[in-house]
Amino acid sequence: MDPRDEKFLKAWTVRRKSGKWSYAINVGVFMFAWPAFVISELFKYFLLDTYQPSMDRIITRLIVWSISGFQVFGLIQWKAQEKRFEDLMKPKE
Repeated sequence: MDPRDEKFLKAWTVRRKSGKWSYAINVGVFMFAWPAFVISELFKYFLLDTYQPSMDRIITRLIVWSISGFQVFGLIQWKAQEKRFEDLMKPKE
């Protein structure tokens, strides 16, 4: 087995114990959606002359980014990692 696969198996065995929902929140929301939200807001603030930040817009966009990150990135990543894990755990013929 490839050393990268062995490293993945060890890391994913530990990570998957936290569960699907925890993974989706941590990876999809905290590690993807919120940083992407902050970068996009900073981009708009500094580069668009017409951008008018307001608390309502910021909260709404943060919620939209969080939901999207959870569903699209977190859950899809979980499924892809689980598939890779299961494929690596299958006995080789």
